[in-house]
Amino acid sequence: MAKTQLRKATLVIAGPGAGKTHNMVNEIIRYLPELSPCRFMAVITHTNAATNNIKERLNKKITVPPNLFIGTIHSFLNKFIVIPFSSFNDAAIPQEKLFVQFGIDAAYNHIQKNSEKKAIDVKDKAKLRARIADSLKKKGYITFDQTLTLARDSMGVSHIAAQVANRLQFLFVDEFQDTGNEVYAILEVLRKLGHTRIYCVGDPEQYIQSFDSMIRSFLNIPILKAAISNGYSVQINDGNFRCSQKVVDFLNLFNGRQFNELKFSQVRREKITDEEIFIPQATAAVHFIKGGGSNVLPIIERFYDLCEQEKISIGNRCLLAKQENLVKRIISAVNRKYMNPKKSGNLSPISIIKDTVLYMLSMNNEEFCTRYKMTAHDLRKLGVELFHAIRLDKITNENEFGNYLLEKHDLKVNRGMLMKIEDLKFSMPPHGDSGVVTVANIHTIKGLEHEAVLAITKDEAELLNWLEVDRKKRDEDKDDICRIGYVAFSRAERLLCIGCLAGVSPQTEKLMAGLGVLVV
Repeated sequence: MAKTQLRKATLVIAGPGAGKTHNMVNEIIRYLPELSPCRFMAVITHTNAATNNIKERLNKKITVPPNLFIGTIHSFLNKFIVIPFSSFNDAAIPQEKLFVQFGIDAAYNHIQKNSEKKAIDVKDKAKLRARIADSLKKKGYITFDQTLTLARDSMGVSHIAAQVANRLQFLFVDEFQDTGNEVYAILEVLRKLGHTRIYCVGDPEQYIQSFDSMIRSFLNIPILKAAISNGYSVQINDGNFRCSQKVVDFLNLFNGRQFNELKFSQVRREKITDEEIFIPQATAAVHFIKGGGSNVLPIIERFYDLCEQEKISIGNRCLLAKQENLVKRIISAVNRKYMNPKKSGNLSPISIIKDTVLYMLSMNNEEFCTRYKMTAHDLRKLGVELFHAIRLDKITNENEFGNYLLEKHDLKVNRGMLMKIEDLKFSMPPHGDSGVVTVANIHTIKGLEHEAVLAITKDEAELLNWLEVDRKKRDEDKDDICRIGYVAFSRAERLLCIGCLAGVSPQTEKLMAGLGVLVV
């Protein structure tokens, strides 16, 4: 294929509630008539929930063609690069691959924990990590981080990169701020080859992934590097269709970044549904709810009172925290009647459990079926059985998972379970019950929205980090703490409440009042 005239990739900077998905869907529909039947349009996101959202919106408007791929970044890399090309780039990788639900770090920590001779020296640790990665790779086990590495290395081979580029006519990247260096390197290869039209959208202020070893500074994240690159045409989308005016005014204190000659600042716009019905939004103030001890329940009860005043149902309320132990305390306070958004999308718990079993048995699907004279359907039935055993607390920890396999099915595991049993618990609302509050950590809630949000900090220091408005200090924040707060605040449509488990000083209350926060 002859190289087309090199065009710039499009980068749209869009804040929370800007209608990023709506606009992307429109762009997809706009370019579909140009899509060649022998090439692909790929739309990549970071979550299954976002993938489902795009699919549902497209299905309402068009018949989705078979050469339109919509999926997560890992599924995209596996489909278009790792599965077809990684074995050609690295002969040690077998043709059959099993994509496991953990990373090299989890495997490394597991081996270190159970080894009598632990690696202490930095070089020894690096060698152990390399041996783990090599061993998994040779057996066809592909971890999350190996997907990224294998895809990047494969795209470093010119003839492989050319074949991938020739297959991809259009590439849309959602939540571009969460793209790491490996994916950015792949995008740059595609952009420079000039065969793929690339459209990226994101908000740097919602970057809360923590830095990888190559980034070191927030200002070096790919979306900001792309924004100053000659290879990207930058556009600004300043609308906010999600939040009330009070919340938009509050958010504008934190996201005032300069792009070329323009300072980014959102403008509240009236929300319109797919049915073109105008939805008026309340203008309730942003509230701070005082704590004063270790009990989180009084903060939640006050939040519920405010929700009742605004006539916001329980199913439209969301409780957030950064620390997992605080999330667990919130779950306990609501008597475990909650929904976890991370586990309510199109994730397949059965597939995850099946992959976990196969890893513990050191087998792939074919080896398992041959060894135990079972079919793929039998393996799925085992996954379903384990799923229910975990949900009913018949299996409550990692050791009981292995014992269950041995005692119930005579399956002797060869290695321990790398995932925590909590990661296999899919908390869902009771059937037919919509009145269940959402509880999550802030990383999980990204991309979602609720009418009322309560974001709880563990102490005053964390609260002050969340409320940091100094641009320089926010850019120097190496732990994403400032942006954690911004992501939490921007989930609220009508009512935003901020709580602090510990007490706060009069100075902090004065600071919040200056930010337009009503202390209750």
